[in-house]
Amino acid sequence: MGAVTTAFTRIDRATRRKMERTARDLRLRGIREGLTTAQIVDRILKGVPAAQPLQAHRWAHGWERAEVSTRIDLLYEADGLAPPGISDAELCRWEHGARRPSDERIDYLCRVYATRPDLLGFGRDYSGAMTGHLEGAGLVDLFPQTNTASKADLITRVRNARHHVTMFGLTRNFYAVDEVLELFEAKGRDVPVRIYAMDPYCDSRRDRYRIEPAEAAMEDPDRYVREILRPLAQAAKRTRHLEIYLYDFPCSFAMESIDDTIRVMLYGHGKRGTDGPIFSFTSDTEYHQYFDDQLRWLDRMATAADVPEPWLSKGIKVWPYTTY
Repeated sequence: MGAVTTAFTRIDRATRRKMERTARDLRLRGIREGLTTAQIVDRILKGVPAAQPLQAHRWAHGWERAEVSTRIDLLYEADGLAPPGISDAELCRWEHGARRPSDERIDYLCRVYATRPDLLGFGRDYSGAMTGHLEGAGLVDLFPQTNTASKADLITRVRNARHHVTMFGLTRNFYAVDEVLELFEAKGRDVPVRIYAMDPYCDSRRDRYRIEPAEAAMEDPDRYVREILRPLAQAAKRTRHLEIYLYDFPCSFAMESIDDTIRVMLYGHGKRGTDGPIFSFTSDTEYHQYFDDQLRWLDRMATAADVPEPWLSKGIKVWPYTTY
């Protein structure tokens, strides 16, 4: 239970209702204008000066407090924890600044609203970054390369996926380690999991490994098939919704789409694929849409009865993988 803050100012019921109506109108106008949720939050905070950031985020999403509480419960359950069942009254106190939630609750609020603590009114950001632009871009996380933290982030997102998991790229050996492979297989029982891997024997893959360091682990296509593709294909045979596809064209980045977030990893020159930075974008932004459009194109290519033009004439193919 948090301590009472000094920022609390009592507002009468009539004023609160007027604030809610104004916020609703601003949200609907923002939706019509194609604004992101973050941009709608900014508009509400400017148009309703008495609103607190946590309150503005809920209004920008069009949620009642009961829905926020339910979403928090679902995150707790996904983490294997007992749902807290936060009451409307407690959420109201947090929103109006009458009480500060615990650090744990703040973390879950950030996950519900896909934002940072300072943007919910808990602390300040001293980084000096262009936070308004980054928030509007939907950039929710950034890793310098594939490391323990980025792997943990990916595992958590896949484990919590409720709608879909789609992977595209060179397909790292990380996908075939026991923990991750078992996770893909388990998740594929409930939601669609689709992995697009570059054909290990195509010219594009040979060109990619020409510019990677000599110690690149999976340069040998036979080893790649034996240690990565075959275990994935065997797991797919045991799992209803896990599908493996191959493609035969170059790629400059990997994409990992999990529900409403897309992680993008860049491939550099003279570097291994896992040395590239990883950006995570949430939905409702142009950046997310750019990568989502490419994944939808892959889906169309994979499921089409015949390869459409102009891709047919260019020899572009995406096909199901069983085994070599």
